[in-house]
Formats: sequence, C-alpha cells, structure tokens
Amino acid sequence: MKLTLRLRVAVYVIGTGVWLTGVLWLVFHYFLRTEGPFGFRNNPLETWCLKAHGAFSFASLWVLGQMWSVHAVRGWNMRWRRWSGGSLMAAVFVLILTGYGLYYVDDKSWRDWTGIVHWLVGLAALALFFTHWNAKAAPTRVSWES
Repeated sequence: MKLTLRLRVAVYVIGTGVWLTGVLWLVFHYFLRTEGPFGFRNNPLETWCLKAHGAFSFASLWVLGQMWSVHAVRGWNMRWRRWSGGSLMAAVFVLILTGYGLYYVDDKSWRDWTGIVHWLVGLAALALFFTHWNAKAAPTRVSWES
C-alpha cells in the first residue's frame, strides 16, 4: 500500500505546511503580541500565517481526497493500521469541521470553544500522523474457518 512518490511528497509538503503555519499562528497570536498605546497589538506576521494556513488547508482537502480514494479505503478493507489510521482520519474530520466553524460562525462563545478544539486537535495531529506512519502492524486476516 505504498503511495506514489508524487502523492507522498504532496502529503509531506502540504501536511507540514498546514501544521507549521497553524503553529506559527499560535506563536504569533499568543506569545508575540506587543503592547501598544491602546492595548495589545497583533504581530503583523499573524495575518500572513493565517492566510497561508488557509491556503495549505484548502490544498489539504485535495490531498485528503487522494488519500481517501487511494489509501484509506483500501487500508481499512485490508484491516491495515485501523486504529492509527482511523484516529488520524477522525482528527482530520474534526479539523475540517472546526476550521469551517472558525471561518463561518459568528457567535463569540462558540468561536472561542471551536478555536480551542481546533488547535488542540491540530497540535495532536502531528503525533497521530507519526503514530500511523511508524505503525508496523501487519494486516489481520479474517478467518472464515473458525
């Protein structure tokens, strides 16, 4: 079930881009704000990180479609790395839903809650990816004889 070189490169580049721009946004938003005459001011790079994060996220939807049709369905049917792959896909779906909510929902309390879920799951997604990538479990065969 090895991916083609082109798809692997796309997964690594786009996945790194979406994760790194999200982390950079968190750093700029929460740790690199400056005190101005009227309160805290956002770092100018925060906006650019958010725009890049949106662009990489949009590209990640294409990668998700490729991975789903080529890799995820086949791996699931073969019972290959189901826990790690299923957890990773669940995290991706939560990120899609919360990202959509952050972009389109106007209610402040809902948006604050959605933001926390989005960045917690987003940070954990890297660990989930490496867990899936490093899993060495062979597929379990279904025995019809027992």
